[in-house]
Amino acid sequence: MKKGLFTLVNCFIGFAMFAQDITDNGKNLQSLCPTESCIYITFTSTIYFPFEEDKQWEIRNMEIATKKNGNFLATGDLYVHGEDTAAALKLELVFISEDDKELFRYPIPEFEFYNEPAGAEPFLAAGKMEESLAAQVSYVDVDIDGSRLMPYYEVNSDCYHACKEHKLKEAMKAFKKAK
Repeated sequence: MKKGLFTLVNCFIGFAMFAQDITDNGKNLQSLCPTESCIYITFTSTIYFPFEEDKQWEIRNMEIATKKNGNFLATGDLYVHGEDTAAALKLELVFISEDDKELFRYPIPEFEFYNEPAGAEPFLAAGKMEESLAAQVSYVDVDIDGSRLMPYYEVNSDCYHACKEHKLKEAMKAFKKAK
């Protein structure tokens, strides 16, 4: 009886794991600096490319923390759709003021990206702008300057999940210490 119950429970756990959606890393930059010295922006919806119906990749949990001294850190959970598929992306962060004026553009050089099926991977961008501009930031837009799909074995990087997590943790530490 106990063995049958144990098997039944394991089957339900297995079914629940396969029924789950993409696993997100869910990093939260808001805790890195207090609101009096930092502007925190989170995207409330997922970014799909090119469209939700025909998505090749998506970014979830996109968030950007901008210190009043000009340092900023952007991160999100990137997921490339398609079996054995990777993507090469070229993005640009556009910092905008409350009166809809473009303040600063930060180009993210093309990077290649692969994730394990059903698991999103973190990506990040860190940079600095002038303090006078940072004080005016109201929201941020993401421009997609390039995107192409490729087989995962053509990716030139050997930085996968554990490496990406380590880079994100190091970037978060550096951002927190930046004065």
